[in-house]
Amino acid sequence: MNKVFVNGVNICYESAGEGFPLIGITGKDSNMNWWNPTMKAALSERNRFIMLDNRGSGRSDAPTEAYGISDMAKDVVGLMDALGIEKAHILGQSMGGMIAQEIAIEHSERVAKLILCCTTSGVTRVVPSWRMIKWLWRKKAGFSPQDTLNMLFSKDYMQQNPAMIAALFERMQMAPSNARSIEIHKLANKSFDSYQRLGGITAPTLILHGEEDWVFRPKHAKILNQRIAGSELILFPHAGHGVFSQEHRKVLEEIRRFLD
Repeated sequence: MNKVFVNGVNICYESAGEGFPLIGITGKDSNMNWWNPTMKAALSERNRFIMLDNRGSGRSDAPTEAYGISDMAKDVVGLMDALGIEKAHILGQSMGGMIAQEIAIEHSERVAKLILCCTTSGVTRVVPSWRMIKWLWRKKAGFSPQDTLNMLFSKDYMQQNPAMIAALFERMQMAPSNARSIEIHKLANKSFDSYQRLGGITAPTLILHGEEDWVFRPKHAKILNQRIAGSELILFPHAGHGVFSQEHRKVLEEIRRFLD
């Protein structure tokens, strides 16, 4: 892993493979250790796959003052500058999808193709699921891998895939975010809203979402699809917020088709 100082912070990143750059951005409280190894290997077969720890996560700097999605988007653009990358495909999951949208809107010339997975144009744009409301009522003391697994996957899926869940549980405990960064990321998610600006996205866009996602209900994906001209939406039945891992074979097929 490497570090580069951009936009006032040290950003940790990793690069694998060769070819046209594909930058992967993870979600709230996560870091590049969370990438499914199968997906990581597959995404680097035809592209130079670049992963990073967002500011406040993993091994990147964790400023204590508040920052937002736009700051994290500037970090990614700064990383591109540092690596001499003029243009790249951008892939963002959950909060990473918000960051990806921000890059595609404010730095459109830097984005070749855009992939948005299990994300939203604004958390308040859709009435939250009852399960999400109950989740928000809970008081969590800090980072909990099991809580996050419960958010990503159903109990049935976790019982049917114990090896994958155990491996992810182990990776989730590597370089966890501190309590202050978790709070900052939570506020950044809550305040983000790209709805009125989605018309500024000109890059070809693929939207991937689970039909059983209760964190960001499928309507979030449908709004993105309606407001991003020419975008393509693919919904995965029986998949939740962890669709990227849960349906990694199908997701990979769609990404390969889209990028080719």
